[in-house]
Amino acid sequence: MREEIKLLVKLQALDLWLDKAQRLMKELPQQIQDESQALEAAKGRLEAFRQNLKDLELERRGKEKELMELGDKVGEKKGRLFQAKSNEEYSALIKEIESLKERISQLEDEVILLLDRIEEVKAQEEAAKKEVKEKEESLEAAKARFHKKLQELEQTLQERQKEREGLVSRLSKRTHQIYEKVKKNRGYAVVRAEKYTCLGCHMEIPPQTFVEVKKGEEIIQCPFCSRILHCWEEAPKEDEE
Repeated sequence: MREEIKLLVKLQALDLWLDKAQRLMKELPQQIQDESQALEAAKGRLEAFRQNLKDLELERRGKEKELMELGDKVGEKKGRLFQAKSNEEYSALIKEIESLKERISQLEDEVILLLDRIEEVKAQEEAAKKEVKEKEESLEAAKARFHKKLQELEQTLQERQKEREGLVSRLSKRTHQIYEKVKKNRGYAVVRAEKYTCLGCHMEIPPQTFVEVKKGEEIIQCPFCSRILHCWEEAPKEDEE
């Protein structure tokens, strides 16, 4: 097979790797952003629980204050019972005391429910604190992985770019131009031809064209998609370069 065709196949395998690496480099910052957003969401939930806890505590203190005030009123009205000058006044005081006691009983039940709710929210707050800590650790780990992977990729990219330059330097100017033009238009420029078929567009190529491709003596392009055809059995795969 013509050496130049082998160079093209290797060049494409290398270009596919470079494209994949470039995409990965773009995706890495997104992973950091996703971790950061997850952390901010966890912090938001924690803040919501804290605010809920403050509101519940404020409500509890309000009800307990009202209980104390009602208790004082009950004591004051009980004291007035002994000063009642008529049955009507005595009965009215008794009714007021009973009404106050009903309100006190209601408030006591509400305070108990509030205390239970406060305990629930405290447990939710603790769980949210744990989640925030886990998200912070996850973000730091992601940042560490990002910087390590980025350094590795940048170093490998430099090496592969030099390797690519070496391959291109061994191609004729015309062949390189054909390759770059087809790559720009089609995404990838070099494909296998098998059983009289271009594996790029899956169209059947003329028998004589297929024979010429098998000979490998010159650059043959698919008459349908213009990709450069080859029949190199040991052609490297994308992840082998």
